[in-house]
Amino acid sequence: MSNSLPIFVRLNPQQKEAVEHTDGPLLIFAGAGSGKTRVITNRIAYLISDKNTNPENILAVTFTKKAAGEMQERVRSILKDLGVPDTKQPTIGTFHSIGAMILRQNSKYFDMTPSFSIYDSNDSENLIKDLLKERNIDIKEIKPRSIAYFISAAKNELISPEQFPMHYGGFIEDITAEIYPEYQKQLKAQNSVDFGDLLYLTVKMLNESKEILDRYQNKYRYLMIDEYQDTNTVQYKFAKLLSDKYKNICVVGDDDQGIYAWRGADIKNIQSFEKDFDNVKVIKLEQNYRSTKNVIEAAVSVIQQNNSRVDKELWTDKGSGEEITVYQARDQEEEAEYVVDEISELRRKDVGLSDIAILYRTNYQSRVIEEELLRNGLPYKLVGGFRFYDRQEIKDILSYLRFVVNLKDELSLTRILNVPTRKIGPKSVASMHKIARELNCSLGELLVAIFLNTNPEYVDKVQFNKNLLNKSKQYIDEMSKFKSAYITFGNIYVDAKGEDALEAIERVLSQTRYIEYIDDGTEQAQYKKENIEELKNVASTYVNKYGKKSLELFLQEIALIEEEQDKNTDGSGQNINMMTLHSSKGLEFKYVFMIGMEEGLLPHSRSFTDEDGLEEERRLCYVGITRAKEKLYLTFAERRQTREGYSDQIPSRFLGEIPQDICEYYSWQS
Repeated sequence: MSNSLPIFVRLNPQQKEAVEHTDGPLLIFAGAGSGKTRVITNRIAYLISDKNTNPENILAVTFTKKAAGEMQERVRSILKDLGVPDTKQPTIGTFHSIGAMILRQNSKYFDMTPSFSIYDSNDSENLIKDLLKERNIDIKEIKPRSIAYFISAAKNELISPEQFPMHYGGFIEDITAEIYPEYQKQLKAQNSVDFGDLLYLTVKMLNESKEILDRYQNKYRYLMIDEYQDTNTVQYKFAKLLSDKYKNICVVGDDDQGIYAWRGADIKNIQSFEKDFDNVKVIKLEQNYRSTKNVIEAAVSVIQQNNSRVDKELWTDKGSGEEITVYQARDQEEEAEYVVDEISELRRKDVGLSDIAILYRTNYQSRVIEEELLRNGLPYKLVGGFRFYDRQEIKDILSYLRFVVNLKDELSLTRILNVPTRKIGPKSVASMHKIARELNCSLGELLVAIFLNTNPEYVDKVQFNKNLLNKSKQYIDEMSKFKSAYITFGNIYVDAKGEDALEAIERVLSQTRYIEYIDDGTEQAQYKKENIEELKNVASTYVNKYGKKSLELFLQEIALIEEEQDKNTDGSGQNINMMTLHSSKGLEFKYVFMIGMEEGLLPHSRSFTDEDGLEEERRLCYVGITRAKEKLYLTFAERRQTREGYSDQIPSRFLGEIPQDICEYYSWQS
């Protein structure tokens, strides 16, 4: 046991018990900040150093490449401290990397070579697009991405092409049922798999071949899975098959932090683990090493309202710490001002900006905070996302508006000439630019002159490919309906002064059918639509101030904001962290601001009619609260501005679940 002494010095009794229990199924409920990674890495080291387990018989699986890399480094460091030779290493990787490895080693089973290609999402969508075209299905009506989404969901649920019609029904689902079998056939013909196949085909093979299953069960006699609450059906089945012989499976997770149901995760996998195996050892890691007592009490008070959870209670031996600040803002602008004022005060107290995080439920909420930070010269970074005005859908809409105002804006024109898709590729655009340069005009001037027949000299000189001409005409037709243009020789002018900013956005969306273009039925599409709604909200404020002159001022102000973003740094490398609650999982910060604590935002309105959805929203709130180490701020607005005016907001029910005696309450009125 002398080898293991350095390991146990760093562990509390529950962590030590989890490390030492190496034989038989083990379920570790690891609360937020309870040191689960330390347990997993020390358990691997203990198996090797004290149990003389061959490292090649150990498999540890996690969800991200980053987490797997950190785990490998920590295991290597512990073994080095224990004086264990670094000759062999356990296998540590993500579900998909392990699946890819096993699939390559057994590629003959599916009549593939080990060098098979792995299609990314774009590759998959392009293949589906071809299959739709072969069947004369309009890809503007049926998005390839929507079909890809249902195929991916089916593979996550271990549903084959033959089984698909029995599980899914609906218009798009019926088309998917037709495409899915041919899609798989084409992948195989091209010696390729998609991302979903890495586990789907691996589990299919392990299910069908006892010989191959035996080989991997004997190889990986000890299996450890991190974040088990985030596993879906195919990941669950993968773990069950590999561990079924020796039963030496250890799963680590926290059902209170299960926030990915929309991605196919099922917290019942961890909640029902004891039913899947006999003689399961259950250990609860409930001591939190991250946060103060007040933060933990707030988090526990919220999560205990959920019915579908395993009974456990986070605790800490740290002091009470500061009270939780609850702030009632007048509106979202005043909420942003309050947050930035508090951050400025923290900065005066020498708090590093990188120790501060601003968390929100949905992406579009970042916009008003970003602008307030820029106005105050406070540098920030968005974790796991893009700045509001850098998001694809926002840049697309703004490019349309800029081109309408200025037909000489070639950068904007080039961006949106093929958005939505008009089958105008980069080569076509380049040839069009070349002709425009030869005529000493911009591409916008040239196209408008040709299609509106306003400059006969241009028309006579241009010899466009007829097919390309027709594609370009679709774009100009949309623009000419948007706003009339007239041309004098060598000069173009678009009268956009009579268009207000909100009308301009609405007309762009209407003429181009942009919403239909991005709406593929996924969660990501919903976020994009919310971002566009937020852009409309911004435009409406300019309309209220400037009326028909608002479009130019709107674009001018955004250009200034974008310029501020580009130079937004104080040279120290310190940035305020901004992210969604989902992106905050696994991170920690000394000071945390959770904004938009309102009914409809958190919990999100989509959860109001679904008890499971509401419980996941509460888990999301719990995750956000437990990111805070020292101080937590919770803010909400009395009203929020929309295109229709201000809408009254109701404080989040989660605020009412936090004990009042650990909170301090402030309002914009006081």
